[in-house]
Amino acid sequence: MANLRRHLSGYSFIAPWLVALVLFIGFPFLAGLYFSFCDYPPLKTPVFIGLDNYAELVGDVKFHHSMGVTLLYASAAIPLGVLLAITLAMLLNARVRGQSLYRVIFYIPHLVPTVVVALLWMWIFNPEYGLLNIVLARLFQAADGWTGIFVSLAAAAERQNFFEWPAALLVIAPVLAAISIGPWVPAGLRARPSLHRFMAFAAIVLVVAGSLALVNAALTYADPFDMRKLHAPGWLTDADTVPSFLPYGPSMALWALILMSLWSVGQMAIIYLAKLQDVPGELYEAADIDGANWAQKTWHITIPMISPVILFNVVMAIIGTFQVFAEPYIMTAGGPEDKTRFVAMFVYDNAFLYQRVGYASAVAWVLFIMIVVLTLLAFRLSQKRVYYAGR
Repeated sequence: MANLRRHLSGYSFIAPWLVALVLFIGFPFLAGLYFSFCDYPPLKTPVFIGLDNYAELVGDVKFHHSMGVTLLYASAAIPLGVLLAITLAMLLNARVRGQSLYRVIFYIPHLVPTVVVALLWMWIFNPEYGLLNIVLARLFQAADGWTGIFVSLAAAAERQNFFEWPAALLVIAPVLAAISIGPWVPAGLRARPSLHRFMAFAAIVLVVAGSLALVNAALTYADPFDMRKLHAPGWLTDADTVPSFLPYGPSMALWALILMSLWSVGQMAIIYLAKLQDVPGELYEAADIDGANWAQKTWHITIPMISPVILFNVVMAIIGTFQVFAEPYIMTAGGPEDKTRFVAMFVYDNAFLYQRVGYASAVAWVLFIMIVVLTLLAFRLSQKRVYYAGR
């Protein structure tokens, strides 16, 4: 009797959650499965039609296109997000002043409502007044200026190689950096602090300028069409593929949404940071004794030790990217030319615009099955690559 009372007491505490789970998740889940086999205009009685909705999906070009956009977005956003989150976590794990403040700053974007984020990024991507285009314009202006100087000097010396002067500068700059800010600073230069600071500043300027000029020259030579578009990008209204040599690559508008997705990687970074702080310091000490460098310690110690968290974040990112809806709906409405029409928007359009709830339910179930398959595939591929300390 005492055990029964204890069990009833426990179930009474979780009963509200169980009721909400059944009413708001379980019932819609099963109802959607039934509706996927029906012709169901809203406010009318569903009519069972068997597999007709799924048969229509096989030949629906718009569905194939929306699924392709979603897969393309996921293939770029997930790796970039994971890489950026791990990088941020490793930087936040360093002992620097204001560490707690940095952690809060990187996590705050995750707390901002989706609609607010979309409106904010619409202004950032604004072609005339957007912050991103203003910064890009300044960078390209500087790169074009340096490249023009180098090309003019090369032409004057009857050298027509487009990359020669930027490349020469990048060879000279590290030498200058080594004797001004590196470990081989001459004693006479150390004795003159003002000259030392000037040479260090000059070395940094030359490295940055040469890098900008070389990258700009290489990209302009390789694909002048893309470079002209990047000089004045219409982020949310450009349907052209970037880079243009990829026939099925992301459009400029889709790249904008991919870039915006990196705004909220702070949540993943905090999860990685928590796991990084559990990595035993003895492993790094042993690696130092063996003469391992930073890259070797990162690849052979840090990544394996946080691999369970990497798998978790990848799975959550797979689920999240297949449910992207609010951002493209607010910012692009699926345009231009349906280049940002995700499969979640396709479900919404069929359910509420075209009044085809049954067909939308079939699409939703196909999407659910794809998420399950990709999640199982991620677990399968990671079996021999994820390290669990307790096993």
